[in-house]
Amino acid sequence: MYHLFAKETGKFDSRKHIKDFEDVEDAYDYVDKKLAQDADFKYVIEETTGFVDGYGELIRKVVEEN
Repeated sequence: MYHLFAKETGKFDSRKHIKDFEDVEDAYDYVDKKLAQDADFKYVIEETTGFVDGYGELIRKVVEEN
């Protein structure tokens, strides 16, 4: 599962969840469309595999960030 977050500057929690994707290519297509509309769009794409850490939180891996 891939998660897309928009980065917002000047806020304590600077990430806002946008959408989840099954395929990373779909996430890249969505980002390309957003960048065509707004060249200043900042984002993070993270991958989760369903594994959790010792605290029970999903382990996330950053796939791409701008």
